[in-house]
Amino acid sequence: MNRPQASLNVRPAQVSDLADLVRFQCAMAEETEGRSLDPEVARKGVAAVFEDPAKGQYFVVEENGRVLASLMVTREWSDWRNAWFWWIQSVYVQPQARRRGCYRRLHQEVRRQARQDPQVCGIRLYVDRQNQSAQEVYRKAGMDACDYRLYEEDYALGTHRRGESTAS
Repeated sequence: MNRPQASLNVRPAQVSDLADLVRFQCAMAEETEGRSLDPEVARKGVAAVFEDPAKGQYFVVEENGRVLASLMVTREWSDWRNAWFWWIQSVYVQPQARRRGCYRRLHQEVRRQARQDPQVCGIRLYVDRQNQSAQEVYRKAGMDACDYRLYEEDYALGTHRRGESTAS
């Protein structure tokens, strides 16, 4: 049964949310990529965002003082547009809070703030190509798939994916 959304509150994350954000990052890595993160490394990574706002900003959804969901926004300069893209990253909604509008609320707040800033030209995110449910959520939020593919060299976690062999 879906509860009314009126009790969901979106706000910028605070240092006091650190433990929830770290827990969310570890759960997301396990759930989406089958990776076990070192909680201490994740804690340092999340804390670094609070220590240096140029690294990004977290937003959370809470209900009755309990954090249910979060995302982080980072920035990328577009020389083609002479403006910033805001990247939505590290999206996590606790399983018991899914399908209650948590992500929609977060997305609406990021969109509202981005549209108010004349130096922001758009919002982007990346999603695992296997994560069809997340892709549907992003489509419903008004985002379109683009023609770009993401390539990476991951020096910290490597490029091994769940179910793929690393043997050459």
